[in-house]
Amino acid sequence: MNSQDFLTLNLVGAGAFVFWYLLSRGGAQRPTRLNMKAKDSAPPLLDPAPVISGATEPLPQHPDLQGTVTKHLNVMFNYNGHSWDAYEVLGVPAGASIKLVTEAYQTAVRRSDKHSIEFLETAYKAILNKHV
Repeated sequence: MNSQDFLTLNLVGAGAFVFWYLLSRGGAQRPTRLNMKAKDSAPPLLDPAPVISGATEPLPQHPDLQGTVTKHLNVMFNYNGHSWDAYEVLGVPAGASIKLVTEAYQTAVRRSDKHSIEFLETAYKAILNKHV
């Protein structure tokens, strides 16, 4: 087999591969259409009963969430016109213990400049006020 036959064989093989690849792609597919008129199979999040102001009954819950107690771990505070998460400012996970928060606060105060100490102190006091 000479070099010209080898080149021809490689070109035919490459052409067959390109032809197979283009045929196997199947062409452009259309996106799925959203049917807004279809019935929803999921249960409603809240009962459609009207809420009466001054009612002593608790708000209805989704069936999957009945019997659970929700707990908000984050403590938000306002400083200089912006809302901040106190745990995030101190660099600890939300809901961390007071001991861990105090250690993080003391470390942050030691490492920060004098202008940011008031900001860190506000975050620390916000967490302390939540736990009191």
